[in-house]
Amino acid sequence: MATDQIVTAQDVLRSVLQVRREGNQAVLQLLEQQEPDLAEYLLEELTELQRQILDLAGKPAKARRLARQTETIALVLIFSLRQAQLRLWENQIGTALAERLDQPENSARATTPETDPPPDAPSQ
Repeated sequence: MATDQIVTAQDVLRSVLQVRREGNQAVLQLLEQQEPDLAEYLLEELTELQRQILDLAGKPAKARRLARQTETIALVLIFSLRQAQLRLWENQIGTALAERLDQPENSARATTPETDPPPDAPSQ
């Protein structure tokens, strides 16, 4: 089977270590800065998952633990893919630009180039 294999084991390991070192909340805050819509979706779905576990007559502590484990898995997957993407960008366009794009204050700007007027457009 053919595969792109963008994410390597090293990407996953780095992300696991980042989440363990910084904690879910700190990594989730970073995700909220870099990808607010993705973070919002993740939080909404985790809340719904925890509610559904409780509806199954699950114990609150166990429901929280399962939601936390799911959150950890999702954060590792998201940051592993992000790590792989940055590595590919570094290989393609150079380290300086990839580092600049990884900064939280630039991430929203980097993803919305359509808001910039064309270079030859008259100013208003």
